[in-house]
Amino acid sequence: MSNIFSHSVSPAFTKQSIRDFFVNPFFMGEDIRGAITVRTDIKGTEKLNKISRPSFITKPKANPGFTPSGTFTLSHPSITVQPMAMEFEQNGRAFWGSIIEQMLASGYKEDDVERMKEPDVWNKIMLPIIAQAGQQDLIRQMFFANPTQEELTSGIPTGTVDDDFSGYTGFMTHFFNDVYAGTIPSAQHVGIASSVSAVKAEKILTYTANTDTLITVTINGKDYTQAYASSATATVAAWLAAHKTTIEARGGINGVIVTNPTGAQIKVVGKYKGQAFTFTAVADGSGTFAASGAVSAVKASTLSANEADTTFDSMIDAARPEMFEFPLVFMVTRSMWRNFVHTIKGKTGDLPLTMMLNGVNVPSYEGYPILVRPDWDTWISGYQNGIQPHRAIFTTQQNLIFGTDGLMDPQDVETWYNPDLQMRRYRVQYKAQTAYLHTELMILAGFGD
Repeated sequence: MSNIFSHSVSPAFTKQSIRDFFVNPFFMGEDIRGAITVRTDIKGTEKLNKISRPSFITKPKANPGFTPSGTFTLSHPSITVQPMAMEFEQNGRAFWGSIIEQMLASGYKEDDVERMKEPDVWNKIMLPIIAQAGQQDLIRQMFFANPTQEELTSGIPTGTVDDDFSGYTGFMTHFFNDVYAGTIPSAQHVGIASSVSAVKAEKILTYTANTDTLITVTINGKDYTQAYASSATATVAAWLAAHKTTIEARGGINGVIVTNPTGAQIKVVGKYKGQAFTFTAVADGSGTFAASGAVSAVKASTLSANEADTTFDSMIDAARPEMFEFPLVFMVTRSMWRNFVHTIKGKTGDLPLTMMLNGVNVPSYEGYPILVRPDWDTWISGYQNGIQPHRAIFTTQQNLIFGTDGLMDPQDVETWYNPDLQMRRYRVQYKAQTAYLHTELMILAGFGD
């Protein structure tokens, strides 16, 4: 069993402010509904109506009668919500040695935090903090969730799926996948320049066979085997056919691409600039693998001077005309925002203009609100190895859909006491998924090399 809260002080009791001790260290949650559209009451899979706009429907009237003209397409992309849960437990003894010990119940009830005397520290202070932390975690997953995200060791995928991110598919994952696949046209993606140009990692292994029956290629902590097939070249070709799709589906933004440049060669390249990988191979006989063409990964650094201003301007220029029929909004990393602030201050000495969005004062660019997302910088740096660190989205709220089976009510927490383990248990359970409706209502920056 495990506690969500642990406490250790020396000496055993000192006077401390409960609010300072519990409340201030936590980063509170926020309401994201000003940036996306929340669809509730989705219990499984729901069809989303996507309607193309008819055009060229007005024609000269040359003859009597009726001549229909014009068509539109109604398609139905779907959104399937996935089950998620926030679960934790607490034993009252974890508070022994702290000021809260004086508030615990006595006798057999002292293990149950639900029995705390007034003031009700756990229910009135701790649970709201946990609920707000859960809301913030929901927003993290909303953008960064990725079913193929792997745990990283020294910035390199390990082959173990990271269940902190694997619950469903977040917006960032959709955007990276669709820019890479060309589903979002290249004209709707703006490149971002940094002061240090990023470089893709590369490496080639050339196989020379000798009394082998099996080769084993290890990429980012996972082994991929292939039986020997008549020659070194044929074996490598068979290995690539068997494993290429599986390997390239791993790791998302931290993954690799594998190819066969010529003969008995296997080439591995980082999927995005700056991402390193591990790549070795052995044969079970006397065959060998010789390394060549190694290129070290170089990560993007800070933005070039005035790059955010240039990027925002290019994103507006790249926007398709139909986008301007909707209220548009920028969402950007803090790195983009700070670069833009330096540009404005260098020109005028003043901060950018602000405007009201959903009752909140936010900065703007050419009259479009900017939502600065410092949490993006945190998660990119800590859990995506700092790859593609500067990102911006220019779209309309109606285009980004977060689907759930119900709004996450901070008060809607199941709770029960397990007398066998003497644990008070809590659970918030919901379903979630993201989608976007129209590629033509989207301009991205920093989501591709």
